[in-house]
Amino acid sequence: FYFKYGLRPTPAEVVESPFLPPQAELPFAPVQRRYTGYQKYQGRINGGLTLFSGELRSAIEKGAWADIEPLLEKGAKSKGNSKVSGEGTGVAASDLRSSCRALGLFANTVLQSENDSGTTTANLLARHLINEVYFSFDDIADAAKASDKEAAKAGWLRAKDYLNGYLRIVNFPISSKVGDKFTLIDATL
Repeated sequence: FYFKYGLRPTPAEVVESPFLPPQAELPFAPVQRRYTGYQKYQGRINGGLTLFSGELRSAIEKGAWADIEPLLEKGAKSKGNSKVSGEGTGVAASDLRSSCRALGLFANTVLQSENDSGTTTANLLARHLINEVYFSFDDIADAAKASDKEAAKAGWLRAKDYLNGYLRIVNFPISSKVGDKFTLIDATL
């Protein structure tokens, strides 16, 4: 969104955007496409939301800094094949970080029509929110390394706002034929 419009809207500004309901219509995505995307990604999305509002929140509250690093592992590409059994040496991203990819892929299925020649503004807004969540995870990881509880809390609260903004957007096209709407995060620190 930033690269197209030069703006970095807050979650509240995104929800009140002229590109989203009730101010505007979302691009048409067939029910089957939304249903398939929901079935494919809702497990990873809900898993990430549970980790975020459960384990990550608890670790920040307790100041359990060592527990935060594995929760926010970014992962690393393989540096070639290891000599042992031909396996790669890469490190997988944590389930919480990986859920960000699921958020983006799900947004593509519900906020983008197959007939659109470019990315829709609604999808750009959703991607912006996901990027800000990911950057907030970086802030939390940095705060954990510095044992800075206030900065970690601020990062978590910012990520919560961006996640809830994203969930509000993708909940619009989720009808009863698609599945259950995602529950907003109401936990606090």
